[in-house]
Amino acid sequence: MKKKRYIRIKDVSQIDTAKISVYDLNNRYIDPLVNIFGLKYNRMMRKVEVIKIERIHTSEMHQFQKKMMINREHHLSMETDETQYDSLPMETGYPDDDEFFDPDIFIEDVMTGAETHRERLKGILMNITDSGIVNRDHKQLSTEYDDIIRNLDIDGTQQLDKMENYYRELTNYPRSITYYQSKIDKDGKNMLERLTGNSEKTMKFIYYYEICASVRRIYTNLKKHVVNLENFVTSKKSDDGPAMSKHQKQSYNDAKISIKNTIADIDKILKDNEQLYEFCLNPDNY
Repeated sequence: MKKKRYIRIKDVSQIDTAKISVYDLNNRYIDPLVNIFGLKYNRMMRKVEVIKIERIHTSEMHQFQKKMMINREHHLSMETDETQYDSLPMETGYPDDDEFFDPDIFIEDVMTGAETHRERLKGILMNITDSGIVNRDHKQLSTEYDDIIRNLDIDGTQQLDKMENYYRELTNYPRSITYYQSKIDKDGKNMLERLTGNSEKTMKFIYYYEICASVRRIYTNLKKHVVNLENFVTSKKSDDGPAMSKHQKQSYNDAKISIKNTIADIDKILKDNEQLYEFCLNPDNY
């Protein structure tokens, strides 16, 4: 995933979505009240929208503000130029990714990235087809590849769709608390007992915990199948001799690079998801 940029703004109206490109979707914008805004592509409307992300938890606020002041002092000479100050990138003034974790930012990134991964999987399979490494006259080879494709569809594309639908359910029209209680594991049930009596905190926990469980399950399974695909493609390296055309070799190499990038993305998501799990089970976060 592309590293996040934190950009200081005076007001959300400064974010001009007409000038936003696909490379800016990971940006985060912070106003003077430490409200965080992100960007999301609305596929129905075919436009970029500004979304407000929940403010930083109070337990992180003092550290966050301290780093803001350090950054401000460091760039003191720039503050006389209002335009420069407003657009100042905040990577150096905010905690590193490993140090600062916001569950809402992570979840929004996962949901945005799901579309990227679906499209990338399609591109990978298209490149493999164009490379000609799968000989359909070779029944065993063809069957092995078709099994991988089927698993990627069932455990990849379809599950990513379900994850997004579940996210919409939890955010827009959640079911009763008792419904989710029946689905949650032992650790989750123990946390629910600690939050008993406060429905708002309980539903907030359920939201984070259920998304965390979905991300872990889906991306763990998806990684297994993408690794199988990588092994399959790599094993055909001995076949990329003179018989392969320049276009076929390029398609083969593009597929390998995309597979490697996808595995790296999944590893990062699963690593960050462990932070979400730890966040979920800390009662101070509710």
